[in-house]
Amino acid sequence: MIDWRELELDEITEWPLLPQGLIALVLTVLLSIFGYWYWLTPLTEALEQQKQQEITLRAQLVSRAAQVAALPRVKEQVAELNRRYQEVIEQLPEEQELASLLASINDIGVKNGLIFQSIKWAARIENDLYYELPLNMQLTGSYQQIGQFAEAIAQLPRIVNLRNVELARVDEHGLDELLSLTVSATTYRFKTPQ
Repeated sequence: MIDWRELELDEITEWPLLPQGLIALVLTVLLSIFGYWYWLTPLTEALEQQKQQEITLRAQLVSRAAQVAALPRVKEQVAELNRRYQEVIEQLPEEQELASLLASINDIGVKNGLIFQSIKWAARIENDLYYELPLNMQLTGSYQQIGQFAEAIAQLPRIVNLRNVELARVDEHGLDELLSLTVSATTYRFKTPQ
């Protein structure tokens, strides 16, 4: 039997094989733990970071692949939006066309049998990207004539909205009831880029 108290550390080479083996085993375990902590723990953390980066990069790759796959469809949609934008631009009157638009609205009213009391441009209203150009009118006619007038305004090649509509009876005793219409026919113009 080995008496552990008699073993001296400076005579370790002369110890019996079992105590030497135990000391070697303890040193091996301690060195392994230290080596794992010193070398492998930072490498494990770096590996985890690389795995997270791989997941992020894969998600970006999938997203970009979907964007590339959708690119032809997006280009078609942009072309369609540009076409529609040009259609809208063509429906907005130019500055020199405002007088002919006024004449067209007046002609539509006269053709539908309406009597104009007044027709005049109001002050233009400035918005961020466009101007509103209201045309204030006061006219008289039957309900049917006013309806035909509104329908004809809607069919103009230029965009004109009828707003602030006020109807009032003029003659309550006649067979053909006359109405007074006060309305603002508003058109729009884009601001020119500066």
